[in-house]
Amino acid sequence: MEILFYILLLAALACFIFYFKDFLPAKKVTIFRQQYSDKFLYYFKPQKPVKWFDFTGLINTFRMVSLSADILSIIDKREVQTAMGKDLGSELIDNDFNKNKEEFWFDFIADTGDGFDSTTTVFYHLTRDKYTYTFKNEKDRDKQDEHEITLKKGSALVVGGDLVYPLGSEEHYRDRFKGPLRFVAPDRGGSGPILVATPGNHDWYDGLSAFFRLMCQQSKIGNYKTVQNRSYFAYALQKNVHLFGIDNQLLGDIDIPQMTFFTEYVKKISAKNRKNHVILLIAEPYWYNYEISDRYQRRQRMDSLEYIIRTMQEAVKKMEVFNVKSELIFDVVVTGDIHHYSNYKLDKNTEGYDQQIKHFITSGGGGAFGHITDFLRENIKIPVLQNATTTSLDYNLGEIYPSKEKSSKKTWWNLLFSAVNYEFTALMLMLSFVITYIFCCTDSILTYLVLFLLPAILSLIISKVTNHECSNKERWITGILRFGLFALSFAIQLFILDEFPHYDASKIGFLADSNLPFLKTENIKDFLKIPLENKYFLFQWIASGILQSVLFGWYILFGYHFFKLYVTEVSSGKINTGKKNFLKFKVTDKEIVIYVVVIKKAYKWMDLLKNKKASSVQREMSSKDPKRFIRDNFKPDPDNNVRIIDKITIKL
Repeated sequence: MEILFYILLLAALACFIFYFKDFLPAKKVTIFRQQYSDKFLYYFKPQKPVKWFDFTGLINTFRMVSLSADILSIIDKREVQTAMGKDLGSELIDNDFNKNKEEFWFDFIADTGDGFDSTTTVFYHLTRDKYTYTFKNEKDRDKQDEHEITLKKGSALVVGGDLVYPLGSEEHYRDRFKGPLRFVAPDRGGSGPILVATPGNHDWYDGLSAFFRLMCQQSKIGNYKTVQNRSYFAYALQKNVHLFGIDNQLLGDIDIPQMTFFTEYVKKISAKNRKNHVILLIAEPYWYNYEISDRYQRRQRMDSLEYIIRTMQEAVKKMEVFNVKSELIFDVVVTGDIHHYSNYKLDKNTEGYDQQIKHFITSGGGGAFGHITDFLRENIKIPVLQNATTTSLDYNLGEIYPSKEKSSKKTWWNLLFSAVNYEFTALMLMLSFVITYIFCCTDSILTYLVLFLLPAILSLIISKVTNHECSNKERWITGILRFGLFALSFAIQLFILDEFPHYDASKIGFLADSNLPFLKTENIKDFLKIPLENKYFLFQWIASGILQSVLFGWYILFGYHFFKLYVTEVSSGKINTGKKNFLKFKVTDKEIVIYVVVIKKAYKWMDLLKNKKASSVQREMSSKDPKRFIRDNFKPDPDNNVRIIDKITIKL
């Protein structure tokens, strides 16, 4: 049975080795800022994916959530943007890069700027001049209808929030966003596509300071030009089709100056056209977990979206006083924030279909860890957002990526949470050492009070990282679950530290410190002033820490499978660099066509840069056919790895 002791010891040692290995600094790479020119160089450090359950990740979460709340309580930077420049609204269609005025193409991604491999994989496919994709709908696997579609690069790249992780800062934007984009799309000189973005919660964590410096200074990032002056925008894509990007982070609300900006814009376009169509970009998929029975009864961000749309509709209606009759139709709402693809669509036979929102699309697969999809309901009820009536519309779940079956399997990785998230286990071991030491070396009230420390920390972690805007039912459930987590964690501490040493020595003696003579435990305990009667110090310390980590992983797994809680936590328990997605829009004055592109596996760019200079890879990318470049440098076959899974056509 001594082998059990050795396994625990090796597990603890492995956690610490890998934990401190992650602190090794990333190597700097040098790339061309301009294509075919080494006159202007750019330096950045490719980064690994963010680990959300390591000490740094947890501290950043606590600090940023608290700090952002304090910032908003003092100043909302959206309210001071009126002093900044004002967009004309025609920047996208007037750009010289947009050659064909009959159709406007733009690309959409969200939740990018994470690990270098996944972010660069998405950027690489977005920035090719043209690329031939295999098209086969995932739900029609038995149908032999696979064919190819060649799509060109968009005249604009629209980023729907969370440009960088874990938080907006100059360093993170350089290494996780600007660096990868400049690497695959260096400046070619002359006209280029335009880059616009709305901020997500991670961009907001510094109060938008770094976001403004990145996006609102009319500069170039690689071959892309930034044109926006504010964190929100309204741009014409055709005479009768417009793109609205709303900044309603962090609380899901909208400020008065921003609302005024949009109402003035819709008045202006209503005076020109009898009918205008809108592609609306928002911060989060508010329709997830939305309960229409709670409409206006509690804080639901869908109520905020309803207010925004209805206010713009009312502004158009008020134009009738001036003999201006026009319609404003919101055809599709697009968002990121949740890192998968889903499409809730309205049945075409619905009464008044042409006047309603046809699709609620989530496409947050730009590079961050992947969210599961099996929590998505097959049908949701959404109110008619254009008016305050109680009428609701039924939206059915269409194409999703990844599939529910594969997502469900992914959640079970949390059974191995303590091994996969060795950083979290290392943190638990550090805390466990302090607690075990105090328990064994003190003889006061502190001896038993210290047993509450780890349970309190686990409860704090789960309360800080989970959603705070929930229904009364969810609040009761989470309260009971957290109490259960606290009680089980305390029970582990009490048993391991207080009860275990009193068991029959003939049965547990193999776990005694004396069985590890090569560690010279007696000398170590003497140095640390640990009383010699504490025969099981090493086992108590290691077992307690590892069991707390196991408990946390199993807790979020239980909460998800039984109550559909902790979706983000159970998804980020194992980082998946694959399963990415982005959208390509073709807009004419008669239709909006949306192509949904998915990427099964991310390419190993960091491994490639270990063997080749980054500048050499840039030259190779610019001179080779995209698929030939992929086949020459990476394992996944491009035809099977990257494909279109859905094509959405909205007639105007």
